[in-house]
Amino acid sequence: MSAQRVRVKSASGMYSVSIGDKILPQGLQAHLPAKVPVAMLVDEGIAALPLTLAIFAWLEKRASRIIRVRIPAGERSKSVDEYGRVVRQLAGAGLTRDGWIVAVGGGVTGDLAGFVAATYLRGMPVIQIPTTVVAMVDSSVGGKTGIDLPEGKNLVGAFHPPKAVLADLRWLESLPIAEKRAGMAEVLKYGAIADSKLFGSLAKGPPRSMKKVVKRCVEIKAKLAGEDELDRKGKRALLNFGHTVAHGLEGVVGYEGLRHGEAVAIGMVVAAHLSVKARRFKKKAAEKLKAVIRAHGLPVTHPELRWDRLSPVMERDKKATTQGIRWVLLRKIGKADLVTGVTEKKIQLALEEVREGKLPKG
Repeated sequence: MSAQRVRVKSASGMYSVSIGDKILPQGLQAHLPAKVPVAMLVDEGIAALPLTLAIFAWLEKRASRIIRVRIPAGERSKSVDEYGRVVRQLAGAGLTRDGWIVAVGGGVTGDLAGFVAATYLRGMPVIQIPTTVVAMVDSSVGGKTGIDLPEGKNLVGAFHPPKAVLADLRWLESLPIAEKRAGMAEVLKYGAIADSKLFGSLAKGPPRSMKKVVKRCVEIKAKLAGEDELDRKGKRALLNFGHTVAHGLEGVVGYEGLRHGEAVAIGMVVAAHLSVKARRFKKKAAEKLKAVIRAHGLPVTHPELRWDRLSPVMERDKKATTQGIRWVLLRKIGKADLVTGVTEKKIQLALEEVREGKLPKG
């Protein structure tokens, strides 16, 4: 059991993110006390996988009792209705305050389980076991939890850091190719905003070693989240590069029509074009970013990139303030800023350029 660890700072104390092969289920032993009740919230799409069953069998021996809750796959599970169903199941099963939550799944399951842990009985500890690229490099780390509303994504939530994150890379072996590709959009994001070397190493396509890539992404997330845990200083907001347009697209197209990573990929291209207009980002660098995204099999345009369609959703985005939409824009590959006051005209032009496949103009 060989694992690399990244320490993450939070107001409630330090916790570790363990990354490696064959770290589960034994890796739980260092974090989960014996003889406590456990609720295992698991993505139903992976509930029958051998590794999932091995975790469940281990928990049956470790815990005083175990409650198993299956979470339907897909973004629609991050809803008020699904949240209500889960907490009622826990209440009906008699989960007490000494209980723990173990979340096994991708970003949807992790976000929902984290919010359940933050609120059920006014809070209980949670261990995150991410099973997708997106969850390993991003959503399981940093303590953000939440659910969606019809009005927008992640509008209800809480900051509730996990006690530990255990990223066993064996999960990625069973991940569909399309999901792996979508997950790489978040990896490219980290390179674009904070590590030009990481971005350059991915220029020709997927990496040979996911362990190094996941670790580097977690290190960047740990630094930004550790310096700005509650997202009030503008540092953590840099992690939202590409997400303003992405969330708008998801709200317009629907979560079934576009994977989150695909939406982020398109959003990064729009942000790069906007960076050319507002931050003197070089046109060649914007084209390079677009080419690298395409090299990973990700989309770089969408017919719904229209201001009249996206603006109502983007203006309700959780990153917006009374000053309007806050954009994460690039100064250069590896360096980003949080920017307000971007004119509507520039946004419209950037959306038009990307929608029509045009080169960026200053």
